[in-house]
Amino acid sequence: MARLPDPLDSLSPEAKRIYDKIARKRGAIRGPYAPLMHHPALAERVADLGEYLRFDATLPGDVRELAILVTARAVSQPYEWVAHAPVALKAGLPREVIELVRTRRDLSTLPPRYANAVRVVKHVLAHESVPQRLHDEVQKDLGLTGLLELVVLAGYYQLIAGILFSFDTPLPEGQRAPF
Repeated sequence: MARLPDPLDSLSPEAKRIYDKIARKRGAIRGPYAPLMHHPALAERVADLGEYLRFDATLPGDVRELAILVTARAVSQPYEWVAHAPVALKAGLPREVIELVRTRRDLSTLPPRYANAVRVVKHVLAHESVPQRLHDEVQKDLGLTGLLELVVLAGYYQLIAGILFSFDTPLPEGQRAPF
């Protein structure tokens, strides 16, 4: 098991500032940020990007959370899933869509906005170019910023999954693995 100890008691004043900043926005230091706090400057930068993508970007919440769930499921990351499935519901992603993603069912029959977002994420995760037709459709629907945010979301949550796996981050208390 590669879990790291909680660094809270050993943080410098600057590191404590970063810890408090991250905790303030997210409610607590948990998930990938617990191990990242062993490198506070890195934790801050990772958190800043995640904060922008989740709270300040242009993607509609349901599309954003769908992209996160598709990424979590593609890499089989249970912590990401249990952290974001409730957020996806609150953002308006239908429960049926969430279940289709969780059970790895065919997503091509989803409404075009969702199906296209899924296709973009899958191309990113497969390290493939986004085909021009798909690029054009997503850009028409979500704008160039939305397309860019989808691509970066997939990469970012792949990064987060790597951190969670690498340091054996346990599921939140009371949660069961969804897959």
